[in-house]
Amino acid sequence: MLSLNDAGPSSVPGSRATSPAPGAALRRPASHGRLAQLMVSGRSRSSSTASQDAVTAAVTAYGEESAGSGRMTPEMRRRSARAAAASLLANDAKYKKFAAQVDRCLQSFESVNEWADFISFLSRLLKTLQTPSPSYSEIPRKLIVAKRLAQCLNPALPSGVHTRALDVYSFVFATIGHDGLRRDLLIWSSGLFPFFQFASTSVRPAVIKLYEQYYIPLGEDLRPATKAMILALLPGLEEETGDFFDKILALLSTLSDAVSPSFFLQNIFLILVSAPASRLAALNYLARRLLEPPATSGNDDNGLMIRGVAASLGDDNMLVRRNALDLLLRVLPLDGDIMSTASQADKEYLTRSASEVILHRDMSLSRRVYTWLLGKEETAAQQVAYLQTHGLDLLVGTLQADMQKIIASDATDAHTPYKVFLSFLDKWEIAESLSTRLAIPALVSLRQAAFARADASHSDALSTAAAIYDNVEPELLWSTLARQIVNELRDGQTAKLDLLLWLVTSSRQHDDETTQVHVPKLLDTLLGLVDTNEVSPDTLASTLRLSSALLSLIPGQVFALATPHQESRSLDGESSAEAPRRAQADTNSRIVQATFDLCKKVLLRRDASTNVLLLALDMTQTLVNQDVGLLAAVDGGAWLRAVTDRVARATSFAVVERAIDTALKASRTSSFSPHIDIAAAAVTSIFLGALFRYLRPRAAVHHVRAVELLWEYNQLAEVHALETVVAMRIANVTGQAEAYDAFGVLWRQTDDAVLPGEIFYAPMLRVLDGLRSDDPAVVSMAETWMRCSMRSYFRILDPILHRLLLHLRATDKTESAPAGDLAQLRYLLQTLLSLFNFGGQGLSRACQASEASRSAHASFVELLRIVAPNANTYLDLLVDLLTRLVAAETRRRAGKASAGPRDKRVQAASLALLELLVSFDDMSKDNTAVIRECLLDKLEASTRNAHLDLQNSMLRLLHAAIAATADRPKGHRTSASLSTLSEKAPPNEHPPEFDIHLLRVCVNGLSVPTNRPVLQHWIDFVLMLSPYLERRPHLMLDLCDCASEQLRVVMRTLRDVYDDENLREQACDLTDAEPVMLLSCIERIASLLVGRAPGRRSEDALRAVNDEGKGILGYLPTVFAVEAPQDSYAQSSGPKYLDDVMDALLVTWTVTALPAPGSARSPSGRVYATIRSRTRKVLEKLFRAQPSEVIVSGINVWAIKSSDVDDTAVFDCIDVLAPSAQKVVEVVCDNLGNKQGRSGFVDRRPDPAFMAFLEAYITRLEGPVAVQVWNTLYTYARDVLGMANTPSARSQLFSVLRCLTVLGRIVAMTSALEDKRLRRDLQDVYAKVLDLVVGNIGRLAEIVVWERNALDSIVNGDHAEKDASQITADGTIKIHEFIATDVIPSLRTFLVDNDKVAGACSTISVGIVAPAFKQQRVDASILGILTEMTKIPAAVKSWRLLIGDAFNDQRFFRASPAQTSLWRPLIRALMDSDKERLGDLLGRIAAAPSANIFTNREQEMLVRSLNLRRLSFVLLAGPNNGQLTMLPSIQEKLVEILRTSVVSPRVHSEVYLCLRVLMCRISPQHLTNFWPVILAELLRVFETTMDNPPADGSEDLQLVLAACKFLDLLLVIQSEDFQIHQWMFVTDTTDAAYPPDGYQPESIMDRLSEILTEHAHATLTIDAPLEPAINVAGPRRPRLAHVRTLTQLHQLHTFFARASIDTFEGVYANGGVDWEAVEDGLVGEIFEGRE
Repeated sequence: MLSLNDAGPSSVPGSRATSPAPGAALRRPASHGRLAQLMVSGRSRSSSTASQDAVTAAVTAYGEESAGSGRMTPEMRRRSARAAAASLLANDAKYKKFAAQVDRCLQSFESVNEWADFISFLSRLLKTLQTPSPSYSEIPRKLIVAKRLAQCLNPALPSGVHTRALDVYSFVFATIGHDGLRRDLLIWSSGLFPFFQFASTSVRPAVIKLYEQYYIPLGEDLRPATKAMILALLPGLEEETGDFFDKILALLSTLSDAVSPSFFLQNIFLILVSAPASRLAALNYLARRLLEPPATSGNDDNGLMIRGVAASLGDDNMLVRRNALDLLLRVLPLDGDIMSTASQADKEYLTRSASEVILHRDMSLSRRVYTWLLGKEETAAQQVAYLQTHGLDLLVGTLQADMQKIIASDATDAHTPYKVFLSFLDKWEIAESLSTRLAIPALVSLRQAAFARADASHSDALSTAAAIYDNVEPELLWSTLARQIVNELRDGQTAKLDLLLWLVTSSRQHDDETTQVHVPKLLDTLLGLVDTNEVSPDTLASTLRLSSALLSLIPGQVFALATPHQESRSLDGESSAEAPRRAQADTNSRIVQATFDLCKKVLLRRDASTNVLLLALDMTQTLVNQDVGLLAAVDGGAWLRAVTDRVARATSFAVVERAIDTALKASRTSSFSPHIDIAAAAVTSIFLGALFRYLRPRAAVHHVRAVELLWEYNQLAEVHALETVVAMRIANVTGQAEAYDAFGVLWRQTDDAVLPGEIFYAPMLRVLDGLRSDDPAVVSMAETWMRCSMRSYFRILDPILHRLLLHLRATDKTESAPAGDLAQLRYLLQTLLSLFNFGGQGLSRACQASEASRSAHASFVELLRIVAPNANTYLDLLVDLLTRLVAAETRRRAGKASAGPRDKRVQAASLALLELLVSFDDMSKDNTAVIRECLLDKLEASTRNAHLDLQNSMLRLLHAAIAATADRPKGHRTSASLSTLSEKAPPNEHPPEFDIHLLRVCVNGLSVPTNRPVLQHWIDFVLMLSPYLERRPHLMLDLCDCASEQLRVVMRTLRDVYDDENLREQACDLTDAEPVMLLSCIERIASLLVGRAPGRRSEDALRAVNDEGKGILGYLPTVFAVEAPQDSYAQSSGPKYLDDVMDALLVTWTVTALPAPGSARSPSGRVYATIRSRTRKVLEKLFRAQPSEVIVSGINVWAIKSSDVDDTAVFDCIDVLAPSAQKVVEVVCDNLGNKQGRSGFVDRRPDPAFMAFLEAYITRLEGPVAVQVWNTLYTYARDVLGMANTPSARSQLFSVLRCLTVLGRIVAMTSALEDKRLRRDLQDVYAKVLDLVVGNIGRLAEIVVWERNALDSIVNGDHAEKDASQITADGTIKIHEFIATDVIPSLRTFLVDNDKVAGACSTISVGIVAPAFKQQRVDASILGILTEMTKIPAAVKSWRLLIGDAFNDQRFFRASPAQTSLWRPLIRALMDSDKERLGDLLGRIAAAPSANIFTNREQEMLVRSLNLRRLSFVLLAGPNNGQLTMLPSIQEKLVEILRTSVVSPRVHSEVYLCLRVLMCRISPQHLTNFWPVILAELLRVFETTMDNPPADGSEDLQLVLAACKFLDLLLVIQSEDFQIHQWMFVTDTTDAAYPPDGYQPESIMDRLSEILTEHAHATLTIDAPLEPAINVAGPRRPRLAHVRTLTQLHQLHTFFARASIDTFEGVYANGGVDWEAVEDGLVGEIFEGRE
């Protein structure tokens, strides 16, 4: 059995009588009388023995004298009296002999080995105590005797030992008497109080007898120990059928009378708050003794009673909850005096606890809660009245206050009040009253919580709101909401309106009563408010929004309850069933009529907002879609007039679209009477005019929907109505440009199968007439239309050629034609001439390549077979038609018919058309040069001044002039390939002035924003200049840069427009045409440049020309260049222009990313699809020409990490282009290796972009694809290993390791790793690469090449600001982190074999970890590596020695507390890997000092304290109850140290630290054997402190601080084993907060506070006391956690003074323990480092 010997003279009773040293800080006041004389130093004293009577008489006399003097406090009198008694006994020879006998008997306890030895020891002890005659009332060594007796009451010992120990207790109590027990109550009760609950049935009577015989007679003196004594006896009341139930009940009643019943009840309720294990027994006592509400003395008793009952209601034991509810019904009725006088906080606390019992779903518990709320009345009406009078306000206030917490809290219990509310709805007597008051506030708080957070709590709030909405009675909820909404609307507020809108939009409506009755009623009310102008303009939009939502909820069959022609009849003849239907029918009729009246009113208002208009139209459209019969009563004509009036004035497309769409749907509805007719001329003109307004270029986002409405309207309007309106708009001079744009959009959006040339024949001819107009503006508009909107020439050719064929067939039959026919024929030919003048060679080629018989025009094809059966292509048909027209005069001349002027005009037109088809230009060079220069100047001025009308004509003429003088081989076509031309001009030759001027004009024309409408003309011009540019590559490079930048600008603009298209009206003149044009330009120029394929150096030389003063773009800002990384690394060999092109294409690819499912019908979806398709064709063409260079350029663009290019878009684009992932990896590996053919590596450092890209690309691969890539990466890794001695290969080692790790993980998830060869290759190459990385880690850390972030720093130049050491340190940490997080966890997967895994871990340990420990540079990354190693069983030898040595190092605890989270798993793994290591650590904790006289005592104590601290950290790092098997050994070592008097206070302080850790890590039931030792030591330390306070700066101050911290932790934890003892240290009853008059505290902390108060009055200068951390609200925290050292005992004065009150308030608040703060305090004390 473990024991604790006397720790020194301070434990002897007489030792506390010794006066302090002269130099002590504490000075006692002078004393008088006999006691002072007895204490005079050197006075001779009688050798006779001093009887107990003499001692008592002396003490009594001194007390009376001191009391009469009035100079001493009670604590001073107590200490002086004890000093007097000790002084008398110290000189008594017989007592000295008696004390020596007791010492010898106590020493025999060390030899106890079995339970029989305990009985022998107790017998000897009893015999020794019985030796003196007469006996002494003072027991020698009473602290040690009490401790040994407490140890003999260990529950593990047999009952015989317990009985013998109780005999000793009985003799001691008889010997010292009631006065001695009263004086030493805390000493003798420490072992006796906890024993009763463990005592056997045969022993319990003896314990009860002790309490009855010795404790109860103490009466009021038991007040400090009342709570502890109650806790000691309550286990006897746990079972009502127990053998000692009645005796314990009577004993507690006697105790209650002894200390006063009110104080006794206060402690009972305090036990209910703080001791969960004793609640059932306490409630059993109250069930017998508290049968009615007690007569309390004030709010303090009420609060404690309420909190005790509330704590019991929250207990996990159902029986406890049931008894607590019975107690609640007995003593705390809602209409009782206690509840009426209690504070509001206490009442809410009790109500909250009682309400949450409902959540357990136990009928017996719920019935009791209902009884408490509803009272004990029998009728339901009386119960409801009771609730509304006494409990409703309290229940509503409590739940509502808890509901408000959900807004700011995301805790799991935030939804508890809502669950309680839902549970109360099951009881209808409570549900109605509670729902009326709480349903709306509950929903309001849930809505606020849903909008406050967007995480998972948002969905939880929605689901809870839906549950409340579904469970509350619909009639009650909707009537309450309707009433509140009406009141708020009249006050100009919309809070409840917004709430209902949120409910109906976020919750599904399942209840037919809601949708058929309550929704129509509320909607009728809202429409009535709007109609009577009771809704302010500010709230009108919100009202209509809710009305629209409500109207959409009403099913269509509801409106069938009423018809528009119901006969009115008296209600007298209606049955009770017909009356509600009649009322519902009237409501529906009013809703329909009011909806259309509201819509008309809103449409006719001038100041109506767009939102209000849309909502009103939505409501009417809802009724129209349902086609309700009640529409017959609506004045459709008046409503249509209002719609027409609004459409004519509308400035928002949303309003126009919604109004026309609603009108179209209304016209199809048969319910209106009369029918709504939209074919009227006035309506048609307004509707079509409004739609054409949104076919302008700036309304590009609305084009698709506007065209859809136009075609839909055309189907309902009269024949040719749309064609007539379009033709009239084009013919009108005012707004002609907008008309052209609108028709172009309509034409472009119409499908070929509809034959737009026939449907829009008249406006099409108007456009063609514009081509030959005298007005340059009209010509420009027509040409722009042809360029941007035509889509296909054959749309125009087919209807014209069809009419020519009709004319020829007619003339073939009659051989003559009327004048009108000839005029029409001439007009058609002139139209064709203007068309071919416009179409040029492109149209001619198209006609040559297309077969006329495949036209979609069926009538044209049929007529073709009759009139021109031999014509195959369109060009054949044209030649045939023209030649036949030319030959017509010959045929008529043969018939002697002269040709008239009209015939000549027809022939002239035919000849002109033929000449156009076959002619060539023979203009001289001089004239073309003059024209060129003039045109350049004019174009430059027009571009600068935004004059667009003549640009197309000038560009066409300029091209002809340039083409006429171009130096090309004879007969060479203008579209010849660049490869067929010679390259005579040197690349660095200065270009002529004309080239500079031409390039400047082209760049301005392409880039100036005002030139956007004629962009296609400029692009065509540039494309047609390609033969001229073939010999001038520097011009092509600059034009390529310009086109790329413009493509980026256009795509950014489109992205911004379409991303915001739903928020406001957008002004945008961009369509899908502009990007497609620029893509065509880039495609052509890039193709030419790819054909030349200049190297990057030659390209740099060409660009250098532009940097000189006479350079082409020397005066322009460099806005077109893509900034690639410029550093010392080797660049890829791809051309720079290709990087710029790829950047522009990838920007386009990013912007046009595929939309989410369901959004393909949006305007942006169609536009993006067109652009993306064209982009893909350009990319594929470039990739076919130069696949490797395209991939390299894509990587360079990815490396820039531009905000306009998404990483996903880069990978997606490369995947689309490359035939396989293997091809991509091959290209990257080739560039990384800088291979020349397959000959090997070139020794230069590779581009870091490729390293980063390779890892990122491999990360995206899926399993099957990763297996295909494996061979390529394996070959690359093997090549790197083969050249590992070169700087180039060495710089790639870490990148190779990262890629192998990523790829290996992906491959490991497939079955491919089962292949032996692949697994062997992976193991071999991975192990070798890892070895090289670890071996060269110092060199690799200097090369920042393996992360894209590092690449960014290189690009931005940030790395230049760091010194080399910082770069190396950062790189080393990154390598360590990767090895810890990725490499080590993958070793077992890759290497499989335990030996290989162990070898790899050994390599890492030797190369990384060991040097770090040696150099004292152990950081988080090193500890992370070790942590991962500890998870590998095979690697135990690689880390165990390192961690063990570090743990045994004296500098271990100098680390900062932040590193403890990293060291904990390591130390835990260390102890788990070697079960004997903890035993070895305990073996090094020696209590006895070394026998070596040369040993440094200070160093020895330091080592001992460090070993104890290691033990503390081992326990703290382990799991809860993790070292139970070693607990006896730990206890033995701690006791051994405590009983050694020569141990320094520092070592003792470490023991208390270890005990604090034990209290946090070991469950209380395993620490039972510790309490006698703990209590004895705490009493010894505090008694010594009171009797002989440590001097300032003394080492003993740290011991006192350690003991106080330990006690502080015990008070915070409040374990039930300690609660029975804490009365010795603090006042744990209500006396701590509400002391009675004349109360003198008996607890040690209060007495210490009193002593220090005396000391403060007697001392002139003292340090300011420390202010312990006081937690006013929330969980309990240690108050001394922040205190590290003491200089004066007075610094603990605040802690001593507030220990009792703080403990009581913490228990009273019942806030639990803040375990995180507790552990943080322990960690901060174990580790000496600072953050």
